[in-house]
Amino acid sequence: MVQSIGLLEEDRLVLIPSNYWGKHEFCFYLHDQIVHMLTQYETKGIHNVVSQAFSEAIRGREQEFDSVDILQWMKEQNLVDSYRHHILGNVTLALTADMLDFLYQALRAFEKRKFSVGFSLLRKPLKEHMLYLAWILADDADFISRFESKNYETLSGVTKERRIELMSRAISQLPSSEMFDPEVIWAMIYSKKHPNGFEPTWQRATHLVTSMGDLLKTGDYSLNFVFEDRNDNGYYDFLYSKLPYLLIYVMQLSTEAFNKIQAVNETTYGHLVLTTLGCYESLFLDGRSQSVARMLNSQMGELLKCIHCDARLKITKKTAPVLYLTERIPCKNCGLMSEIPLYWLFSRAKIKILRDGKGQAYLRNLEQDSSQGS
Repeated sequence: MVQSIGLLEEDRLVLIPSNYWGKHEFCFYLHDQIVHMLTQYETKGIHNVVSQAFSEAIRGREQEFDSVDILQWMKEQNLVDSYRHHILGNVTLALTADMLDFLYQALRAFEKRKFSVGFSLLRKPLKEHMLYLAWILADDADFISRFESKNYETLSGVTKERRIELMSRAISQLPSSEMFDPEVIWAMIYSKKHPNGFEPTWQRATHLVTSMGDLLKTGDYSLNFVFEDRNDNGYYDFLYSKLPYLLIYVMQLSTEAFNKIQAVNETTYGHLVLTTLGCYESLFLDGRSQSVARMLNSQMGELLKCIHCDARLKITKKTAPVLYLTERIPCKNCGLMSEIPLYWLFSRAKIKILRDGKGQAYLRNLEQDSSQGS
């Protein structure tokens, strides 16, 4: 079983039980991919396109427009597309950046076995940021109408049914939509009665004394988390049974929300989706469920050769996480590592994200489609 994938320095992992190292590194990998995407969009200044165009248009006439509210002006001029782009661009970037701050600090807290801090920090991004990103993806017109006026009322008090509806509509637009179940995600995040859900733990991590429901009653002679044994590894099993699944959802959700602002590179996106799904399969599912590894071994087996001894390389449950996240694989014959250009291999296999014109995205193997069609 893989202990370390090699993405993080081992001195950051020493307090985490070694059988969770790969799972923790995978969570950080997903976080870092969202950071990379956010940085690219910020660098391109996509969210500032409308305000920059406005500044250019009024150059030399700044005094006339000194007190103009750009959003109100666009509404009055019926510039619907520009108004939508400006709001979605700025909200999506700001929302994602704030979410990443909390996720980063939460993951770092778990490296130090600061469970109360870690769970408290996870609460906001998974309960709130994730819901609003799903809302933007599911129904951006409804989100904007609620965001622009009295949002303290219109964006709060969301019912269970509405949350599940928004998640369901958002999931239908993700390239691996079959992986995500809105009812399961709701139970993981919002249910106060689910014994393996986050909400009871978040409540106890945030409040010293809790009372509502059997899972939230603080015990006699106790205060929540204050007397917890930091050497107890049970919280890691609880955490990593859910967090990687949710972070894959967040990663795809964020990407599709950004795609509303400016189209993503579908080849790069397809590579990211396939590597994360493959890594998830190898870390969390049994050997019979390694569909990505089977596909790559079957379609690209002749290209998977050791650069040192030319022996055939095979993607296994043990070697897959390192391959997917670092593009290296050990040779069973000589024991040395080979560099494998996965991005190039995926492009050769014609694995891409396709869209149906209605917003739905699918991860498809065009080469396989062609052979089946013939």
